[in-house]
Amino acid sequence: MAYIVVDVETVPLDREEHLKRAEDERKKLLNPIDSKIIAIGVKTQNAEPVVFMGEDEANLLSSFWQELAKHKSASAKIIGFNIKEFDLPFLVTRSFLNNVEIVPFVIKEIVDIREKLSAYKFGNVRGKLKEFAALLEIETLGMEGSKVAEEYWKGNTKKIRDYLAKDLEITETIYQRIVRLKIDKIERW
Repeated sequence: MAYIVVDVETVPLDREEHLKRAEDERKKLLNPIDSKIIAIGVKTQNAEPVVFMGEDEANLLSSFWQELAKHKSASAKIIGFNIKEFDLPFLVTRSFLNNVEIVPFVIKEIVDIREKLSAYKFGNVRGKLKEFAALLEIETLGMEGSKVAEEYWKGNTKKIRDYLAKDLEITETIYQRIVRLKIDKIERW
């Protein structure tokens, strides 16, 4: 079955507030009200990752939804790592705030790799994308999502683009493995 892997990168709207907080407190600013999307990546089967980047968030969102519409019409599954808890809330809320029309989707049809690997365990689940990549000996670029804001403020857009593209490839590799092992067939209801 066709699929499209989705991932977003975000930064807090208030740089000074972000920088004066302790590392564990910074996560609180990573929500769709206090942060914006700076990059959206998509990857389809047998294709190179596509990364939308730029300062115009409304344009990024519009480009993403147009890309998604092309693949949704082909019945492609939407895949992501922690996509239901992070990426989708950001995409929908930031689209609302930027007055950008979305492509409707059904939550139960989204394949959240983190949910599948935890067999829908209730509560906090251990295991970040990079941790699974390391355990599976999948090469990473050595950057964490927590460093995206810092790189963004330094103007390192190429580093962010490369990081996002690599995350899409890692997510796709993990997805292909869970399909092969039938973990994708685990259903909550």
